[in-house]
Amino acid sequence: MRVLISYDHNVPSELIRDALTVGRALMEKGHTVAYVVGDPVAFVDYAGSWTPNELHQAPVLHPPPHLVMKRAPIDGFADLMASSGFEDKRTLMTLASMWHRQIEALKPDLIIGLCAPVLWLVGPHHAPTVALGNGLTLPPVLGTSFPRLSVDSTPLADEELMLANANATLARFGHASLAAVSDVVAGCTSILYGLPAFDPYLQLRRTVTAGLLGEQPAPAVPPAEQRLAVFLDVHCPGIEMIILAVAGFDQIPLDIYVSGITLSMRRFLEQQPHITVWSEHSALLEQAVKASALVHHGVQDVAQRGVSLGRPQLLIPWMRDQEILNYIIGWMALSWMKSPSVSIDEMANTFRDLLRDPSLSVAAQHHARQLANTGMPDALPDIVERIEGLARPSGVVLPLSIPAGKVLTVAT
Repeated sequence: MRVLISYDHNVPSELIRDALTVGRALMEKGHTVAYVVGDPVAFVDYAGSWTPNELHQAPVLHPPPHLVMKRAPIDGFADLMASSGFEDKRTLMTLASMWHRQIEALKPDLIIGLCAPVLWLVGPHHAPTVALGNGLTLPPVLGTSFPRLSVDSTPLADEELMLANANATLARFGHASLAAVSDVVAGCTSILYGLPAFDPYLQLRRTVTAGLLGEQPAPAVPPAEQRLAVFLDVHCPGIEMIILAVAGFDQIPLDIYVSGITLSMRRFLEQQPHITVWSEHSALLEQAVKASALVHHGVQDVAQRGVSLGRPQLLIPWMRDQEILNYIIGWMALSWMKSPSVSIDEMANTFRDLLRDPSLSVAAQHHARQLANTGMPDALPDIVERIEGLARPSGVVLPLSIPAGKVLTVAT
């Protein structure tokens, strides 16, 4: 079976790692996997030592300019659709045309999209399409649309306009219209994974999570000797101050992984005798059991590992989805939050105090045992099995994306 895997250009970093996990599992079963991503160079950095056999450039929008008058933050999946191209008919038609040609060239038997609304619109007309995601990135349908994360937020675009743009795009390719914006997701097979406790839409869900992706809850006694595991992103504002705080906190051994790390930053960290610099995110995540506490920006895969093991966590969020996760897990009382803009001394002192607070460790161990008692499975085998069952039978040919006799043009 030939599988195409892609994700939108502004997805959380953990979703990229999840795409790698699913693709690797499919390849181990003998399937061919072709990744189509917006930034192939960054994708290879995320992949680490494992290199996919096919990697292609995806049609994506340019990042928005850094203006003083910024747009409102994305607050729900409808806003994500707007920022992905649905708010402008010309843009959406261009992206859809490029996706049509990309899919026709690769000829996949099945398509997997992670938080990829344009691909979810186009993909089902070529091959069975899976909408794969965790609680934040795969929303439930609410009426004809999707629920918002904040009741007082302003939509980025009118949903009737986005629906009209989507239907105009589908009509140009000879496909039937959608009845509602929510049909973009409804036209795919949805597979949800991840901790229910991390799902901001949990109370509105009708589907059940398939489990934790790539692991099962495994509470572990904290190590006798204190040690920190730190997961950072070089794009975080104030990352230099955080790095200096890490370097200055030399009271215990420390393991660190920095996504997109620069050569000078790596050399600086490697000169610190108490620091071990890791080149792969997954490698350090596997060693998290040896850590007394985890420090990260608020990414779901690291937070999930921390809850599964029973480790206190320090969150340093700088993106909207990370702030949402920090808010969601606040009731668990196993984590602290710190702004990336605090001083070097304050951040270093926070590392120290995090390890000294026994209530955090007690709460973390409690939730790890509770999670283990639920018997939540590893979702990966089930996801692979469901994907294999969805592939279209050999010999089935879908209609051409552009009807014969029609010439594709892009209208304004």
